[in-house]
Amino acid sequence: MQFMTLLNSVGISLLQEGYRIGLDWLGQFVQAIIESVGIIGVGIICFTLILKAITLPFDVYQRVKTRKQTLIMRSMREDLDKLQQQYANDKTTYNQKMMELYKKNGYSVFGACLPMIIAFVVIIVAFQAFNAYSRYANLNFFVEMSGDYNAAILANGVQGVDYTALKDEAGSVVVDGEGNLTLVWTDAEGAQQRRQEKVGEAFSESGCSYTLLSTATESGGTAYSLLVVPEDETKYIFYQYSLDTTNISREYSIDTDRLSAYLQANDAEAYAQIAEAENFDSACLSYVKGLGASAAKTWYEGHRANFLWVENVWYPDVSYNHPIPQDYATFLNNFSNVQVTLADGTTQPLQNIFSEQNYNDLTAGLTEEKEAPNGYFGLIIISIALMVLSQFIMMRSQKESSQYQTVDGQGARTQKIMLVMMPLIYAIFAFMYSAAFTIYMLISSLFSLIVTLMSNFILGRIFKKKEEKQVIEVNTNKPKWLIEREAREREENKKKGKNKDR
Repeated sequence: MQFMTLLNSVGISLLQEGYRIGLDWLGQFVQAIIESVGIIGVGIICFTLILKAITLPFDVYQRVKTRKQTLIMRSMREDLDKLQQQYANDKTTYNQKMMELYKKNGYSVFGACLPMIIAFVVIIVAFQAFNAYSRYANLNFFVEMSGDYNAAILANGVQGVDYTALKDEAGSVVVDGEGNLTLVWTDAEGAQQRRQEKVGEAFSESGCSYTLLSTATESGGTAYSLLVVPEDETKYIFYQYSLDTTNISREYSIDTDRLSAYLQANDAEAYAQIAEAENFDSACLSYVKGLGASAAKTWYEGHRANFLWVENVWYPDVSYNHPIPQDYATFLNNFSNVQVTLADGTTQPLQNIFSEQNYNDLTAGLTEEKEAPNGYFGLIIISIALMVLSQFIMMRSQKESSQYQTVDGQGARTQKIMLVMMPLIYAIFAFMYSAAFTIYMLISSLFSLIVTLMSNFILGRIFKKKEEKQVIEVNTNKPKWLIEREAREREENKKKGKNKDR
C-alpha cells in the first residue's frame, strides 16, 4: 500500500484492556474461593458456609450463655413478678431494682453480647470484601468481553515489530544528513537490535510493510511516526504510532479500499450494504465494529454469570433489571466513584477508561440481553421468608427473658418490631445489591435457622438434665419455676379428684 492510500481510510478506536478494581487480601480470598469452584452461585454458597463456620464458635458460645442466663431468669421469676406489680407506674425505680436483682443473682444483661459483637464485626468485614469482589467481577466481565472484541477486529490486521527511534540526550529523534533514522527493537532472545531506514521509504518485516513518515509541527519542528500495513491484501486493519515518545500508542485505521475489495469477493450482502450506504466511511466503520460486537456476544454466551433463574448474579434478582444494563448511565451507576488500576499500576476513574461510546460499541450485539428480565424476585422472596422464620423462632426462644426487661412489656414489643424490621432491611438490601449478595443472605439465614433449631433442641435437653440433676441432689432447693409447676399440677390433680367424687 502506498502512502496516499491513507486518504481512503477511517480511524477506529479499540477498547482498553487490562484494567481492574483493586482487591485487598480478604477480597482476594473471596476471589480464590468463588473462582476455584467454577460455578459462581455455588462459589458464593461455599464462601458463605466458610464464613458462617468461622463465626459458629462465637454463635454457639452466645447461645449457651443465653441459655444459662435464661435459667437464672427463671429462678428470679417470682421476684421479678413482685417488682413489676410493685413498680408498675415507676419505670425508673423498676429498672434500678431489676438491675440490683440481676447483680445479686449473677445475671448479666451483656453476658452474651461480646461473642455476638465479634461475629458481627467478622461478618461486616467479610461483607465489604465480598461486595468489593462483586464489583471487581462485574467490571472484569466487561473487560474480558473487550478482549474478544479487540481480537476479532485485529484478526483482520497484523501485529508488527515495535520499533523505537534512537534519540539524543535532549530526547529528540536522531536523523543523519541523508534523512536516515536508527530504529531500535528487542529480538526474541532479548537482545537489542538496530537498523537504519530512510524517511518516506518502506521496508518489509514479519509480513508487514513499514513506512517512516515525517510531518511538520506547529512549532516549526518535525514529528516522526511509523506506519505499519499488512502485506496480505485481504487484511484491511493497519496502524501508526509516534516515534517521538517512549511509550508506543497505536492508532488503528481501516483501509476502506481493501475492506470493500475483500467484501466484494467474500460477502456480497455486506458489500451491498456498504456500497449503498449514504456515508461509505461510516458504513465501513460500523461493519468492523460489528465484528467486534459479535465476538463480544459470543464470549458473553459462553461465560454467562447466571445461577438458577437469575441471568446475571452481579445485578439484583428483579424483573425490571437486565442482564446487561440498557445504557451507559445505568452501567456506570454500579461503579460510582470507582478508581480502576491500569496495567502500568496507575489509577484513573472508570469513565476515563471506558466511555459511553465504548460501552455502546461493546454491547451492540446484546440487544436482547438489554431487554430481558434479570430475575423474578425468587431469591428475594425466599431470603425474606427465611429471615422472618428465623426471627420468629429466635423471638420465641427469648420470650421468657424479654418478658421482664421492662415493666411495661416494651421489651417484648421491641422484639415484635424487630420481627418486621429485620426482614424489611434485608428486602431493601436485596433490591439494592446484587443477586450474589441475596444468595449470601439466603444461605446465611438458612444456616442460622438450622443452628437455632439444633441448639434449641440440644441445649434444651442438656440444660433440662442439669436442672433435674440439681433437683435430685438438692431436693429442698428446687428451682422456683419447678416448684410452681409441681404446685399447679397438684392443684389440677385435686380438682380432678373432687370431680370424680361428685
